[in-house]
Amino acid sequence: MDDNPKVENPTTDCDVLIVGGGPVGMALALELVLHQVSFRIVRIFLRALIIQPRTLELFSRYGAAEELIPRGRILQGMALCLDGKPAGAIALNQFKASDTRFPLPLNISQAETERFLLESLSSHGVNIERSLTATSIVQDDKVITTKLQSHNGKVEAVRSKYVIGCDGARSVVRQAGEGMVWEGSSYPQSFLLCDVQIRDSLRRQDQGLLQISREGMFAIFPIRQDLFRIVVSGPAATFDQQGDTSSVPTLEHFQSLFDKFTPPGSGTLEDPVWISRFRLHLKGVNKYRDRRIFVAGDAAHISSPVGGKGMNTGIQDAINLGWKLAFVLQGQVQDPDAFLDTYHIERHPIGQELLSSTDRMFTFMTSTNRFFIPIRNFAVRYILPWLTPTDWWNRAFYKFLSMFGVTYRGVSPIVGTAAGFDGRIQGGDRLPDGKLWLTSRNTGIISTTVQALCVGSSHHLLLFSGEHSEEQTNTLEYAREKVLSAVSFRLDVHFIYRKAKDEPAIALNDYYIWPSELVKETLLKRFGFSEQSLPGYMFVRPDGYVAHIGPLSTLDEFLSFLRKHFVAPVEEAESVAEYHSTFEDDSSDELGLETQNDSTLGASEWTTDCASSTQLNWSTGHDSTSERHFTPLSFSSPSS
Repeated sequence: MDDNPKVENPTTDCDVLIVGGGPVGMALALELVLHQVSFRIVRIFLRALIIQPRTLELFSRYGAAEELIPRGRILQGMALCLDGKPAGAIALNQFKASDTRFPLPLNISQAETERFLLESLSSHGVNIERSLTATSIVQDDKVITTKLQSHNGKVEAVRSKYVIGCDGARSVVRQAGEGMVWEGSSYPQSFLLCDVQIRDSLRRQDQGLLQISREGMFAIFPIRQDLFRIVVSGPAATFDQQGDTSSVPTLEHFQSLFDKFTPPGSGTLEDPVWISRFRLHLKGVNKYRDRRIFVAGDAAHISSPVGGKGMNTGIQDAINLGWKLAFVLQGQVQDPDAFLDTYHIERHPIGQELLSSTDRMFTFMTSTNRFFIPIRNFAVRYILPWLTPTDWWNRAFYKFLSMFGVTYRGVSPIVGTAAGFDGRIQGGDRLPDGKLWLTSRNTGIISTTVQALCVGSSHHLLLFSGEHSEEQTNTLEYAREKVLSAVSFRLDVHFIYRKAKDEPAIALNDYYIWPSELVKETLLKRFGFSEQSLPGYMFVRPDGYVAHIGPLSTLDEFLSFLRKHFVAPVEEAESVAEYHSTFEDDSSDELGLETQNDSTLGASEWTTDCASSTQLNWSTGHDSTSERHFTPLSFSSPSS
């Protein structure tokens, strides 16, 4: 390869260049497609297994989660063994979460995850340029220039406004960032992995197995109907008396370990699709942004796979960053730098918590320290069985495992809660789900959910009222107009009434109705609204987190929050023009990307997981001039 290869097409431009086309990079690409931002995405990186419930919720914003679930297997629980003897089980299906349509983790092979994300991007005309590698990244105050080298040595210089590193632990993008320090260490243990079919097994096929012993850790995870992942660590991961930890393991070696660590009748291994040996690392970067350079996923944090949260944290990094980049590029925010800084402010603590929590769990399970082993064995054999039946432990464990506990409350400057509002949900929290009904003159009563409302690229304003009346409607309409006049971005507004027990199911201009039956199921309490705090509002970000919440009596406080962070309509044109003047020649059209209207991706046809299998056809009939949306969603029954 030449030391100075010829540069061709030196003026190719795009808004965002994504380096790394694994699940994190592809999730970021989907988010940018949703917001109609021009981008390019290069290279492939992928190694993952579990998709947690919170990530499934976020994928549902694209109308995609329902298509992904059949490709894997829902994990119902884990059987625990200690030194070859049963020590209990964790039944994930006992948690019975009522505020989500996706209560359990999805085990799915990396091949299926990759195929699914590639299909999603391909349906929107997005091509991942696999043969290109970033070799040089240089930024200044207005632009960042990246040299991309192909397999034949040709180099292309790409100018972009931002470069996002989703390129793994050896991230080239991170290395180009000034002051981005990669800190941490590697675990001493060697690990073996095998994705394999199991024939003639009497084991539960929807339950994993975790075996802890002095000889190491042995785990089995169901991936799909006929495929399982086996992971081995510690002394058991060696091959012979010489302690060989470098050669490639064989199916025969895995069969011997399988026979050793599982009870009789567990089956026979056959047709492996992947066998590997690897080492694990615990490392993180000190900052996620350097001016126009950002890092996400394994480029920002890499941890052990315990808990199945590494890839999920990376995907959630990408979605958090994607909508913020779009808002800055579209000139929608008052202070672009401060707004982009919230990516690090919000996500860095989550990455640090990932590193610390997985390290504690991993060390607990794999430690060979002779002083610690008796303590661990006592905890597994006696304390864990005492904890698992308790409600408080189940709630805490499920909140941690599902990632529903991720919050930006008290950390981020772009979320807030009205003074005096002490409801369960606060600004920065995840938007819980809950069932709603719509009464329509055309279709009658149709069921949907709160999260099903809050899809697509827009912010959503949920206005909650008491029982329907002309006075209540006038109050909500006043609030709606005041908020719409304060912002220039697309905003979907939803009126949610509480239906009186004896009130007939009359059509109410296609507004969403909150039937009294659901109050008994604590839906009001779930969102934190009491009789004293109604009517109220909840302002939801595109990434499904509550940006601001409170009673409508504090509407002025909420409007001040909007004016502080977002551009008002009269300022929009000037702000966009000023921002884009940083590029003398914005030729993003040269990329040939077909970025679809966001209604195609974020609002495609999909079936809600509700009492009735109503199919929703999301309508995006909004004013193209103001980008402020208030056209009701349209529905069609399955028979239509």
